[in-house]
Amino acid sequence: MKKSRSGSSKANLFCLLAGILLTVSSLFGLKKSAKEPEIGRSVYQKIEAQAVKQQQADKPESNEFQKVQIDFKHLSKINKDIIGWLLFDQNGISYPVVLGRDNEEYLYQTADKTKNPAGSIFMDALCSADFEDSHTIIYGHNMRDFSMFGKLKQYRLEEGYYEKNRFFTIYTPKKILRYEIFAWYEAPDDDSVYQVGFTADQAFGGFVEKMRQRSLKETGILADQWDKVVTLSTCSGEGRRFLVHGKRISATPYP
Repeated sequence: MKKSRSGSSKANLFCLLAGILLTVSSLFGLKKSAKEPEIGRSVYQKIEAQAVKQQQADKPESNEFQKVQIDFKHLSKINKDIIGWLLFDQNGISYPVVLGRDNEEYLYQTADKTKNPAGSIFMDALCSADFEDSHTIIYGHNMRDFSMFGKLKQYRLEEGYYEKNRFFTIYTPKKILRYEIFAWYEAPDDDSVYQVGFTADQAFGGFVEKMRQRSLKETGILADQWDKVVTLSTCSGEGRRFLVHGKRISATPYP
C-alpha cells in the first residue's frame, strides 16, 4: 500500500522538525559541556578566595611549608566533608580535600556539592580523616586544562619538573603536614598499591619499598615502615592510573 501524499508530507515535516530539535539539543549539550570545566574552575577559585589567606609572599624553600591561613570554619559551612587543604609550593595545585561516604560520592561533585565533571580532590573512604594512617590515598581527575590533578602527569612529561615540585603540604584544622615526593609511576586501576589499613610493620615497609622501586625516576629519597605515605592518584588512560607518592617529613600544630 502506498502512503498518501498528505501523509508523506506530514512525515517529512515531522522528520525535519525532529532534526532541527536534535541539532539544537546537540549544540546546547556541546555548549554546556564546554562550559562545565570553566564552571568547575570558578567554583574552586571562589572557595580558595574565601578560605585561603596568603601570609607569605615568597615561595618556601626546601622542606619549609608555605605560611597560609586556612579558614576551616568557613569551609565547614560550605561542606562538613572538607577535612583539609592540599597545597603544592609551585605548580598551583591548591584544593580542599573532602572525605565522602564512599569513593563515588565526590567523583563528579565539587567540594561545595555542585554537580560537575571536575569532581573533587577526595580521600579514599577507607582512610582516616586525620591523615594519620600509614598509607592515605587521595584521588583527583586528570583534567585536560591541567586543573585538579591534571598537572601530576608533568612529573613524567617535563624534564626538571620534580626538582621544582618536590614538596606538598596538607593543612588540617589541627596540624600542618609536610610531604616530600619520593616516587611516581603508572599502574592498573586495580593495582595492589591501592591497599590501605596498614600498621607500621615489615609488611608496610616492603609495600613502600616497592613504590620506590617502581618509580620512573630515582629520587634518592628513602622511605620505610615508619613513614606516613600519601598517594596522589589520577587517571592515565582507560584502566590505568598515574600515582605520585610522598612521605611525611614534618607535622606542625596548626597555629
